[in-house]
Amino acid sequence: MRFVTALTAACILSAATTAQTTIRGKVEDVQGTANQFYLDGTIIPVVSNVLNLNLWQGQHAFLDVTNIGTSLSPVLRVDAAIPTVKMMDMGNLRLGQTKTWEVFAPTGMSAFIFLDWTNNTGFTPLPGFGGGWLMGNQPFLLAGGITFGGVFQTTYTTPNNQALLGLEITSQALVGTQNTWELSNVDSKVVEN
Repeated sequence: MRFVTALTAACILSAATTAQTTIRGKVEDVQGTANQFYLDGTIIPVVSNVLNLNLWQGQHAFLDVTNIGTSLSPVLRVDAAIPTVKMMDMGNLRLGQTKTWEVFAPTGMSAFIFLDWTNNTGFTPLPGFGGGWLMGNQPFLLAGGITFGGVFQTTYTTPNNQALLGLEITSQALVGTQNTWELSNVDSKVVEN
């Protein structure tokens, strides 16, 4: 009985990881290479057989993606892209300084901001939450609240710890109401002096 249950779960998870889902994101090029790209704010490679990703560099978009890699080493194939606006905006990360982070969404929406090391990013398709979870398995919940005037704002003080210099941190927001939830684009910054 356990084998059948495990096999069923494996089939469901396999189907979920190969299903197409729409995420918010931005394509960036791998510096010093030709035609190699990644999803901005992550370590996830992106490829496309139908789009010239050079034309989408630096532009926020709804991306229709399918994971053609594995759950532990995702590679996202981009099948379509539609321009959109940035939803999650991190403040700069400067040692000992406090900066404002923002999530843009209609007034009255709940917003939760998560953060993790960029090297922990991954891909879990969650179409019921309007996209894909791009954070690691154990992100830190930074803040939560309600949007007002089309934005939720919070502050973050970067610890004054020299060991953090040069590390990259990624954030993603979950925004919604009781019935409808959406995952934002990810944003990332490098910790600086």
